[in-house]
Amino acid sequence: MSRVQLRILDLRKRNQIGQKELAEQIGVSVQTVSKWENEICMPDISLLPEIAEFFQVSVDEVLGLKPLPGEKYIPVRSGEKDYWDSRLNYLKVSRKSFWNDDYLQFLVEKVWKIDKPVQILDCGCGFGYMGQMLLPHLPEGSGYTGIDFSRNMVEEGKRLFGELGMRGEFICDDFRTYRFNCQYDFVISQAALRHAGNAKAFLQKMISQAKSGGLVAAVDVNREFEYDGFYIDGMDYQELCSRGGFRKMWSKELACQDRDYAVGMRLPVMMQKEGLADVDVRMNDRVCFVTPKKADYAESVENLLVEKQWEKACSAEEEERIIQQFINHGMDRKEAEDYCRKQRKIQAYVEKNKENLTYLQWRGLVISYGWKV
Repeated sequence: MSRVQLRILDLRKRNQIGQKELAEQIGVSVQTVSKWENEICMPDISLLPEIAEFFQVSVDEVLGLKPLPGEKYIPVRSGEKDYWDSRLNYLKVSRKSFWNDDYLQFLVEKVWKIDKPVQILDCGCGFGYMGQMLLPHLPEGSGYTGIDFSRNMVEEGKRLFGELGMRGEFICDDFRTYRFNCQYDFVISQAALRHAGNAKAFLQKMISQAKSGGLVAAVDVNREFEYDGFYIDGMDYQELCSRGGFRKMWSKELACQDRDYAVGMRLPVMMQKEGLADVDVRMNDRVCFVTPKKADYAESVENLLVEKQWEKACSAEEEERIIQQFINHGMDRKEAEDYCRKQRKIQAYVEKNKENLTYLQWRGLVISYGWKV
């Protein structure tokens, strides 16, 4: 049963109604209204339809089981630098399962046919992971420039390049507004457009930074694929990949924030419309199959726990904050609570079977690319 979170105080404030006026309308005391708003007691069930009618909302909305109509949308902050300053460890852990090295080499040599030195611009580069992966497969003399607005990411990128003996330039700024003084042979982004918002403008800026004849490539996700691409042996796959209210949430985020859950699928069409030539699409072939027999088993499981934020149990306060965010983004309370319940169940199963876990993870990264005319 869903936990009730009375919205009477919120309804009063948004309608600029005092406790006394509401009390008189419903036929209760001001003290009773105060107790409702302080969660000391609940309204009698017979009063709920009357309260809902007074505020012109549904009973579910009064009870906080559904978001209030027209409630102010609180944007996801993943398009802001402060969000990523504290996510370095997550990014480093998750990127370990992004690419098969031989497939990236295949893209460079057989698909993109890069046989001369190129200058790369990595847009939203994080800690320079794409540069670290690409440069060993590019012709000698190729150069790398990464730009990201997170100082922590950029500093770690510089450190890792130095540690690996790689040469590269890092710019700490917002790619979307930064004024470059040159163009590049190869402009790429990885998992950036999903978070940035206004993917069209981001792509247009990428194209503007490419030289004539230059390659533009964007590697990004479709959240539907991500949900289907996770399986743990011993658990119900149908439950693991269930979306619950996420489709509603993704639709609201797209409408309110231009945060596109399916940007990976839309990018080839967007590239074509923006005038890139010979637009084509590939699918990243990396599938992580983890079993206790693998040499890196312990590290893989620990990385999974970090990536999924399963290292420690979520407190009741943290869970309520997540539920409220999901409700604000279009879920009803039951859907949000079901999600949290599912996360607790998976977390408990993984922790219990930590020494003998078998799972499969496929991210479904879509690789879209074309050449600037």
